[in-house]
Amino acid sequence: MAISKKDARPLFTKREWEMVSQSWNPELSRVTEGRLRQKVQRARTLRDKYRDLARQQAGEARGKRSPRSTRPAQGNENTLRKAQVFDEALERFQARLTEVEKEG
Repeated sequence: MAISKKDARPLFTKREWEMVSQSWNPELSRVTEGRLRQKVQRARTLRDKYRDLARQQAGEARGKRSPRSTRPAQGNENTLRKAQVFDEALERFQARLTEVEKEG
């Protein structure tokens, strides 16, 4: 199930939100092909980063991994939601890039 913009906004830094918000129309239709390629790569990188972080946090919460900081993670719900939003943004960027490549 997709996460709404309203629920997603508090999870992100300003720069992350700018990129995610550009994955929805009408902003998406204004992005050039070259920028779309960059955004696909960046969204993939951030999705992978937050998936890995969620995996680390889940292990810490179960007591199976040593904590990365002074106290172990208590949960990873927000990190998982962030990874999901980046995954959805990646799909939108890829779909738009495919459209632009077919046009050109």
